[in-house]
Amino acid sequence: MENLQSSLPGWEIVRCIGSGSSGKVYELKKKDEYGGDFHCALKVISVPGSQKEYDEMLETMSEFAMRAKLREKVEEISNEYRLLGALRGHPNVVNCEDQMIIPHENDMGWDIYIRMELLQSLPDYVRENGMTVENVIKLGSDMCSALELCRENNIIHRDIKPQNIFVSRYGVFKLGDFGVAKASTIRTSADKVGTYSYMAPEVYKGKGYDDRVDIYSLGMVLYWLLNERRGPFLPMPPQTPTAEQTTDAQIRRFRGETLPQPKNGGAALKKVVMTACSYKIADRYSDPAEFKRALKLAAQGKAEPEPVQPSFGSDEATVREDFKADPRPEYIPEMPTEPRPQPKQKPRPEAAQAKKTPPKQAEPEKKPKKSMFGYILALFLIIAAMATAIIVFALSGSDGGKDDQPKESVRPTPTATPEPEKLDVKSVMLSSPSLTLTVEDEAQLKVSCMPEPAAGQDAPEYVWKSSDTSIVTVSQDGKLTAVSEGSATIMVYVKDKMEVYDQCTVIVERPKVTELTIEEMPVKTVYTVGEELDTTGLVLRAYYNNGSAKRITDPSEYSVECDMTGLGNREATVSYDGKTVTYTVRISLFG
Repeated sequence: MENLQSSLPGWEIVRCIGSGSSGKVYELKKKDEYGGDFHCALKVISVPGSQKEYDEMLETMSEFAMRAKLREKVEEISNEYRLLGALRGHPNVVNCEDQMIIPHENDMGWDIYIRMELLQSLPDYVRENGMTVENVIKLGSDMCSALELCRENNIIHRDIKPQNIFVSRYGVFKLGDFGVAKASTIRTSADKVGTYSYMAPEVYKGKGYDDRVDIYSLGMVLYWLLNERRGPFLPMPPQTPTAEQTTDAQIRRFRGETLPQPKNGGAALKKVVMTACSYKIADRYSDPAEFKRALKLAAQGKAEPEPVQPSFGSDEATVREDFKADPRPEYIPEMPTEPRPQPKQKPRPEAAQAKKTPPKQAEPEKKPKKSMFGYILALFLIIAAMATAIIVFALSGSDGGKDDQPKESVRPTPTATPEPEKLDVKSVMLSSPSLTLTVEDEAQLKVSCMPEPAAGQDAPEYVWKSSDTSIVTVSQDGKLTAVSEGSATIMVYVKDKMEVYDQCTVIVERPKVTELTIEEMPVKTVYTVGEELDTTGLVLRAYYNNGSAKRITDPSEYSVECDMTGLGNREATVSYDGKTVTYTVRISLFG
């Protein structure tokens, strides 16, 4: 952070608020002219994230192409500041103060600093304060206000989730992290961005979408809050969902299975949330304003009346901004009374006259001549064809062979079975977006793709990478091995198609003691008044959360406390790595 001190003079780093795959966020403070402290948040993003990432990119592309890709990434990140600038001043959008892009001295990348107001993330707020139903409705209304502003500026956020919602000290909810937002009301390209647990099905499937994906994601956030912080199809607390359960729940949601209602909230609020989370786009709220009106009614315990589905020809039909009317004229069936002049153009009178007038006698007299000529011509062609066939047969039999079987070369070539079309993968998804392991643990990541391979199609070939093999390694079948304490990112992408990828953040912790026992008691357990505690011979056994165990005999590895004053039995408490175990000693006058 040396660049920070020179780039932001007067600011002091208080703490690191959090970190993720996109960068770190720090709390800063500085003294104002009156001696008070002014606090803010600073988002720091480095491109590339590390020298290791830079080296891995060089392995797969030229230096020129890699630098161009890194510049493109910087431009995408800078887009967040520009979008926040367009929304600046709204009470429900995180206020962004300024931005700086500083190139590295060795021209290996850039550091991007985005300074914004200091807020508390929604997950931290929920852990400290909890959330009432009223709070959930207020959050939904505040986020709808932010999305109304986004709609006015043709912005799709695309990553609404609890981690991107913040709370001010006055209890105002604000939308932030526009890093993957796009200035467009309609996305026809199949770009899949966002977080799986809150992603709309059409985004996951790589289909075109509009800003109603944000309504779906916000609905999923409200669902999460009302359902004991659990998504649909997941086991409820105190059970902890496994990676397989999480993946299965996401796939069921993306396939359009009916979601179970959240556990908490009134009937009206549940109906609002379920509408926002509808699988079909047309069944959701058409815009954030409609969503907010429904939330206000739910706060009063009222359900929004069922909307009447108007036809496109109705005057009551709602036309979205992105709706384009068909330029072709509407077809109107013709009434039988209007086209009276038309029958005169049709040959109906002639046909009627032909029925009244007897057929001419000249025509049947000419037919025999025409028919006789046709018969003669057909007979001539048949005779010619037979003669040609005899000549061809004679020539083919004059090769001297007596074998009447046709040769292999003249057999009709069987039609080859067409090979199945190569699978065009639009997106891939790992079985878990994050994992927490202990040293020496192993885990298996599974990958799926959309569209799924059809019958006869081969599954795509994947390439697995670890951002730091000193922390966690990954095999080419997705098997992880935790090596040392720290964090790393596991990336999987389709071979020869690096832009189609997914990643998993892995945090490796040192093994934790889950149980501490005494394997052998100390030699001395009976003392006279005034003697000091002696732990000679004490042997402990610690059991760890990764299934391993350790025998502890060195007194320097543990501590023992015991009140040796007075007479009678005393409890000696042994502590090791956060766990304790006790044994009894006796103190008497004579030992």
